[in-house]
Formats: sequence, structure tokens, C-alpha cells
Amino acid sequence: MSKRMTHQEICEEWESVSRAHNVDHRRGTEAAIRQCRQFLAAIHQQADVEQARYRYLAQRLCDHFWSHNVAHRTDSTSGYPGHFGCRVRLRKRKLELSWYYNCFVPKKSGEGRSVFSEYIRKEGRFRYHKPAFARAQDWEKVVIEDIENGFELVRRLNANLAQLRRTLKSSTHLMAELEAYLEETAPSLAKVAKTEEVPNK
Repeated sequence: MSKRMTHQEICEEWESVSRAHNVDHRRGTEAAIRQCRQFLAAIHQQADVEQARYRYLAQRLCDHFWSHNVAHRTDSTSGYPGHFGCRVRLRKRKLELSWYYNCFVPKKSGEGRSVFSEYIRKEGRFRYHKPAFARAQDWEKVVIEDIENGFELVRRLNANLAQLRRTLKSSTHLMAELEAYLEETAPSLAKVAKTEEVPNK
């Protein structure tokens, strides 16, 4: 069984054959285009996996906030109850790390209270502005600031991921144009099967 080539060996192989005269460059061109398509498809898929990991990490931050919220749910705690909450959602490649304000209204029956949530709009690009939490209890302000510091990092990473997806989409179109160009100018070098196109994502 042949030894699996290392990353560096693959790079050196492509470099060495690029100017070789005793190589079937038609097959080489087919392989290069096919592998370029495979690369784009793999990165498309890995981008989805990476965003799922961002969602997981953001949820850990969210859980940390709620652990503080639960710890302050006692009549002996200064600043009880806490009114702010946070939520993490991932829908159709849109990752949302949001905050809301809870209002507690006594039920008509006199037993317990109903909770009404008011979504807080994020004015900043990567984080909420401090005035959004002006109504927070003193203990909440400290925890919210800490969680927002982490949320901001996740939001920035997610923004970079969105930029990567746009770049991948552009590269997919450019690769198709390059293939068409090669077929037109040197058809003997670029007769590549169409069965491995990058998924339309």
C-alpha cells in the first residue's frame, strides 16, 4: 500500500509536474479542476460545521449568564429579580446572539406571575450599546458586560465566516469560467466531467 502523501509533498508534486514535458497534461488539467471543485465543496460544508461550533460556544456563554441569573433568584439577593435574558439561535446560516428584557406581571388569580419578554434591538455591529442595559440590576450589568465581550468575539468570527462564504461563491463562479475558458481555448486539456459541481449554497 502506497504511503499517503503529506501536504508539503502534494504541493511539491504539483510544482514539479507544472513544467514537465513527459506528463499527460490533459489528465493533469482534469485532475486540477476536479480537485479545485472538491476543495470548494469541502470548504462550503466545513463552513456550516464551523458555524455550528460557534453556536455551541455562544450557548456556553449564554448558559454562564443564566447560571448567574439562577444564583440571584432569592429574596435575600440585592437586585432580585433579574430582568434581562439572552438567547442563541442558528437559523438558515444566521447566527443570532440576542438579549431581551423580561417584565413580571402578577396573574389575575393572584398565584404567581406572567413573564412578558421585550426583544432588545442591537444597535452596534458586533455588540449591544451599554444604554440598552440601563435598566439592569447592578449584578446584571457586570455579568452582561462579561458575556457581551464573549458574544462580540463570536459575532466577529461569524462575520468572517460570512465573508468566507461570499468568497467561496465568487470562487465557484470563477472556476466555472476558467473551465469554460480552457475548454474553448484548449479543449484537449480541459474535458472535465460535470458530475462534481459545488453544491449551490
